[in-house]
Amino acid sequence: MLNADLIAARRADIDAKQQQVADVLAAMNCEAALLLMPAHVAWFTAGLTVRGLIADSERPGIFTNGRQRWLLCSNIDSQRFFDEEIDQLGFQLKEWAWYGGRSELLANVTAGRVVAADRPFPHVPLLNDRLRPFVRVLTAYEQQRYFALGRWVAHAVEATARTLRRGETEEEIAGQLGHRLLHHGIHPAALSVTADDRAVKFRRTGFSTAPVTRSCVVQATGEWEGLFVTAARTVCFGPPTDEFRIAHEATVKLAAVYRSYTEPGATIASVADVASILLANTPLEFDGRMSQPGYGAGRFPAEELRRAGRDEPFVVGQALLWQPRIGPAASVDTLLVTATGCVPVTPPLEWPFKRITVRGVTTDIPDLLIRTDE
Repeated sequence: MLNADLIAARRADIDAKQQQVADVLAAMNCEAALLLMPAHVAWFTAGLTVRGLIADSERPGIFTNGRQRWLLCSNIDSQRFFDEEIDQLGFQLKEWAWYGGRSELLANVTAGRVVAADRPFPHVPLLNDRLRPFVRVLTAYEQQRYFALGRWVAHAVEATARTLRRGETEEEIAGQLGHRLLHHGIHPAALSVTADDRAVKFRRTGFSTAPVTRSCVVQATGEWEGLFVTAARTVCFGPPTDEFRIAHEATVKLAAVYRSYTEPGATIASVADVASILLANTPLEFDGRMSQPGYGAGRFPAEELRRAGRDEPFVVGQALLWQPRIGPAASVDTLLVTATGCVPVTPPLEWPFKRITVRGVTTDIPDLLIRTDE
């Protein structure tokens, strides 16, 4: 059960979002909004979590006229949602029977009304672009929850990297990592464990049966209350090879540069251009072309910020994932854009780091953990 202060803060957050939707409806000359996209439902409810095996057509939705709000859901889920997820948060219920399906309920709630939706329906205007400025920015309530999630994800990644054993496979280590996340109620949205030099060939590795013999990059994306955070840490058994050390030092420097340029108005492309300049005329010159430098985070595990061929400028309150990757090395963390720069969401907790200053911005970047215990 939620405590009273948390309920009050969450309800105030939902009330503010309902008013934002009301303003959008007024601008569109619509009477009500229908939200079905999981990210929009999680945003409007400030964290409703869908559990269990569920088809897309069974997922819950939101219906609001800007003054009142209803949860649309199957009779299978309504009791749990109101007991565990949205009790005392001002929602009414519109329910469909599982054997009848969601479509009939959607037809009933929209009949005779001018409705805007976030999924395409005949003769129904889309409101996605109008919601975008609100959804991409984390509110004060969400930021508090986001930083808590960031620490849990960083802790799980660091604990896994500190205790993994030489000879364990990537799959075994991913299992340990997933267990640590689930232990805190965090869903492992994506796990990546990269042994030795496998990332030289594959930048997106996932996890395989490959055993760890010399080094390992452990990365996790955790989801909690509809929010996503990603972090990675790198461990070596004994001193790294020259190739690995050079690649790692380059990623650490790039991570510091990326953060120094993370400010309102900057873009993914502008930061990537700086990285290209730094790597030009070096043996690492072409590595920057092998992977995306970063993504939007927050409401999505990884969101492309190029829209219709144009880069979306960063705004205050937006979450970003930076992931410079050079050869076998990676430096991956989540940050929040502020009015004066950025704040790490997944800072090193019990992990070695390098304190680097670039363009007057000082930041702590996770370093290699050199283990001599095996």
